[in-house]
Amino acid sequence: MKTLFIMLSFIFASLSSIQPDQSTSIFVSEGESMAPTLNSNDRFVADKTYYDSHPIQRGDIVIFQAEKDRQYVKRVIALPGETLEYKDDILYINNKAVDEPYLAAAKYVAKKENLYLTEDFGPITIPQDTIFVIGDNRLNSLDSRMIGPIHVNQIVGKMINKLPSH
Repeated sequence: MKTLFIMLSFIFASLSSIQPDQSTSIFVSEGESMAPTLNSNDRFVADKTYYDSHPIQRGDIVIFQAEKDRQYVKRVIALPGETLEYKDDILYINNKAVDEPYLAAAKYVAKKENLYLTEDFGPITIPQDTIFVIGDNRLNSLDSRMIGPIHVNQIVGKMINKLPSH
């Protein structure tokens, strides 16, 4: 009986650890704007309370309320007060080049075809209480380049884990 109780306790603990709690939600990516990081129909977990106790960081992947009935998932590129510029496919923050390792493969392909992955723009200074977000698929993303900086109050959560495909 004691063995059965221990086994049932272990099974319950294992199952409860994989279930989202109230601070996390499972989202499904629609479209290819975050490819190759997230492809269409990829599932991922987002922590809705992460930014209650952590600052937003460049490189974070955030989910935000873009419209009344629509949420977007994009990567944070610039933070409040920073000056952002793209020139010759290089990101500059406050006039310093910033590495974007998540774009390495795509930049390699673009360079072989004598193309830029990200068109030149800026400089622009990000207003207080806002962030600048861009999709990893720079050639196919509706993001801050078109809709402007995102107010931090629009952030729903931070992507913390991509789930395996099934």
